[in-house]
Amino acid sequence: MSWLRRSRPAYAVDGVKPYRSSGGWDIFEGEDLAGQPAVAEAATRLPQDPVLEDLAGYLSVGTKDGREWNLSFEDGMLIVFDLSRPGTDIFEQVLTAAAWTESVERVDRNVFLFTTTAVLTADTVLAHCLDVCGEVFRRLGDSPRA
Repeated sequence: MSWLRRSRPAYAVDGVKPYRSSGGWDIFEGEDLAGQPAVAEAATRLPQDPVLEDLAGYLSVGTKDGREWNLSFEDGMLIVFDLSRPGTDIFEQVLTAAAWTESVERVDRNVFLFTTTAVLTADTVLAHCLDVCGEVFRRLGDSPRA
């Protein structure tokens, strides 16, 4: 019966079962990926600030194919990354400048849609997103906020 089993997608992560949305997207909760080596390592690169503790747990990533992804933030993180004010796009700028992204679109105040340069696993995408979060946090710390 193994021929009946659905083949494992290239973006899958061993031991992590995504939630399948009604639109066919596989959603990976950050807290489910937090124990993966790539995510744990990225978490150590974050600035040492209490507000960033357990950051992965406040994020989720989703995909249909391993190249088109979305990144979602829980509402509590919006102010941390200056996402709640209209017209701020530091996060979008940093995500766009990342070498692993081809295109980026902010589709909601807490959701970004982006395409990667290659098929990536969900843990790798979340690790990259944590790196982006760290860079944005550092930049916001260097500039005065209104």
